[in-house]
Amino acid sequence: MTWDSSLNITKYNCTLKTKNIPVEKEVYKKNCIFSRRPIHEGAIFRVEGNYDMISYSSECTFIPEGLSGTSVENFACVIYNVSFMNCTWTPGRNTPEDTQYFLYQKFSKEGERECQDYIKDPHGRHTGCRFQDVVIKGNNVVYFLVNGSSKESKIQFYDEYITLYEIELLTAPTNITVNCTEEPPRCIVEWEPPHRSQRKGNPCFQYNIDIQRKTAMADPAERRDDSPTIVNENTYRFENFNAKKKHFLKIRARGYNCLISENWGEWSETIEFGNEESVSLTIIVLIFILGTVTVALLVLLLSKRYCKMRIFFPPIPQPKNKFSEPAAIDSKIQREFETSSIKYETEEVITTVEEISPFPKAN
Repeated sequence: MTWDSSLNITKYNCTLKTKNIPVEKEVYKKNCIFSRRPIHEGAIFRVEGNYDMISYSSECTFIPEGLSGTSVENFACVIYNVSFMNCTWTPGRNTPEDTQYFLYQKFSKEGERECQDYIKDPHGRHTGCRFQDVVIKGNNVVYFLVNGSSKESKIQFYDEYITLYEIELLTAPTNITVNCTEEPPRCIVEWEPPHRSQRKGNPCFQYNIDIQRKTAMADPAERRDDSPTIVNENTYRFENFNAKKKHFLKIRARGYNCLISENWGEWSETIEFGNEESVSLTIIVLIFILGTVTVALLVLLLSKRYCKMRIFFPPIPQPKNKFSEPAAIDSKIQREFETSSIKYETEEVITTVEEISPFPKAN
């Protein structure tokens, strides 16, 4: 903000008013610089100076161009998997159907760059952007600008300054190990911090340790939750260890009093340790014998009942249906016919045989 004055004023107070907290500065020249203040919702600039015990002031109002309610809403960004970032938004409530949005980002010492990988809705409208190879350096701030275009009306812009480390979703702690002893009954849990793109400096993490237990023969979903534990070191001593019970462990991290996100990161994979109580061999054998005896008695009871029913209700003989077994009948008739034929032919041969003497009889 710049201004002119014909009075010999040596000190000015300039103010920027937005919906956020007003910013005031004291300067000794005729310009004032405000940084990291989004103005997409409008702003009021004011300058004031004193000369000869009289106060002089002037102000101007900035009103964004475009139809109200056409700028994007619910703008948010998140950094995940160390170096990936997604920024998403929803179209304004009064946005024309042909509106298309465009995202630009600007680091403090770099030029403005447009998004190269847009996320689109089913209608082809841009609703987000994907970034790769994002590097977090200290408390660097990125300026995001989303403007739009439409043939029906002008679209209001949206802008926001984001400190990158504040939007990072930390990965889970790695290399988790659990070493337990029964005497004394305790476990030593150790792990390594989450991976981050910024490896310089002393990482300051706070860890949330969640250990759950379940009793023997219980459903895995029916676990008794122990109170979550928060520690500031990469090791934890678990004193309530019961070697006869199964334990489930998971850990997550966040920043603590340093330039690391204070939001809890991702949970680690569940680690199981401890031995679940098992049923003794004697009980298993008894159950098996009892089951076998029960089945045998049931079979015997059903057999006796069936025999009694046969005595009191004998089956009623039914006439044979000679047409139901044609093959058997045909074979039987065929055998009888062949036998009778053989007998008939034999008798016929015998009756036709005569004894003829080779010499004639004497008179």
